[in-house]
Amino acid sequence: MLVKRDNFQLAKALGPLTGDTVAQYVFGIGVFGMALSTIIILMLINGFAFQELFGKPGNKPIYFAGCAIAGLAGAAGPFLWGNAEAKAALAIPTSVIGGSLIPIAYFTFFLLMNSRSTLRDKLPRGGNRILWNILMGSSTTIATIGSVWVLSKKGLPGSLGIAFLGVLFVVGTITFVRKERKVAEGLN
Repeated sequence: MLVKRDNFQLAKALGPLTGDTVAQYVFGIGVFGMALSTIIILMLINGFAFQELFGKPGNKPIYFAGCAIAGLAGAAGPFLWGNAEAKAALAIPTSVIGGSLIPIAYFTFFLLMNSRSTLRDKLPRGGNRILWNILMGSSTTIATIGSVWVLSKKGLPGSLGIAFLGVLFVVGTITFVRKERKVAEGLN
């Protein structure tokens, strides 16, 4: 509790492996990479969400507007949080929030990989399907265990996060099963 957790202290954790100077650079590049990749992913997602929001899939100006909003908001971050303490402090909650959302993304990909309505004739079959389901199921399980473990140490907000994850898993599964059942009935 007495140690001030800033970027220099966090980077020192890598010091025994790389030395203090290299640790600072590795930590800095890692945080920069995390921020940059997050901005890029959010830009892509926001572009597609804008297309859906306005009911115009394939509309490039709407897609680019959605991308630009997320990109400009992400790029403005360093200017909005001007002091160094705030910038370093954002890395920790960002990684916790991002890490807790990974199981949702993995579970969604797992369901999409098994969706006849989405993949139709591209749906994996036979041994490939079994292999991909084992790999994706294992990844989803590991990510979920990690996320629940981290959230369980965060008190009431963490408990609410775990409950939210559970609700999303249940709602996602029920919605997926209903949609796939309708597709199967349409094929018969």
